[in-house]
Amino acid sequence: MIKKIIKYLVDNQKNLRDFVAILLFKANIIPKEFQGRARSIYLTKKYDKEFKNLSLNYDNLGFHSLSPMPSENFLEKYYKDTYWQSRTDKDYPIRLRDIEHYKLLKKRFPDFDNSRKNILNFGAGHGGLSFFLHVAKHQIYNFEPGGIKEYFSERWESIEKIDDLNLKFDLIYGSHTLEHVQDIKKTLKILKNISHEKTIFFFEVPNCYSKNTLKVEPPHTYYFTRKFFKNAFTSYDYCKTFRNYTEQKDDEGEVIVFLSQSQINEKII
Repeated sequence: MIKKIIKYLVDNQKNLRDFVAILLFKANIIPKEFQGRARSIYLTKKYDKEFKNLSLNYDNLGFHSLSPMPSENFLEKYYKDTYWQSRTDKDYPIRLRDIEHYKLLKKRFPDFDNSRKNILNFGAGHGGLSFFLHVAKHQIYNFEPGGIKEYFSERWESIEKIDDLNLKFDLIYGSHTLEHVQDIKKTLKILKNISHEKTIFFFEVPNCYSKNTLKVEPPHTYYFTRKFFKNAFTSYDYCKTFRNYTEQKDDEGEVIVFLSQSQINEKII
């Protein structure tokens, strides 16, 4: 009996912790230093109910999307109220995924660091790959609406809007970003405007090929298959699925990794 109780507490520790935090927040007795985090947990629960009431529609381009799609204002408010406040990602600017991405970039493009390049980290979040590429002497532009720390005084720019940039990037990178956008075709059009014929595109997104994993996961708005990348780009060199950072031979991996020197297909935007 005791073992079952301990197992239950271990398996449900996050839910129990969140329950206590929300209870104390609503009773207005939670310590001041935890108020912001507790508020974000409370609001996340409320927002998630709205997300879960939405359905998923399939598009022949190779993705499912929320229906009806939440407005830009709704999503902006969601992220402002909850997303980064409830996570500690920005406190740890490098993770294993970032290391694996840099290794893959160097494997596919061995000469990448031979000359300085303009890099766009699209949805930079905690920074990640930006640090490796900054050390390699590239010019880094971090697009992160929620902001990112100014770790360096040179070759490190933080930008909050990209639709009016007068700049072409040599690498456009997005790790778990595309599934959060409000309008994928609009996003692709913007990325096309700031790329050139030799731009390298590097994306990782959750793999939603299997119907067993296809369900609404707040705050994801899009759910991609590899077919999307085949349709969205004029050509591609590398588009694989991965499980536990190991390349798979089929579509059963947890994530899709797309890495190609290509151009965005005008026909779909």
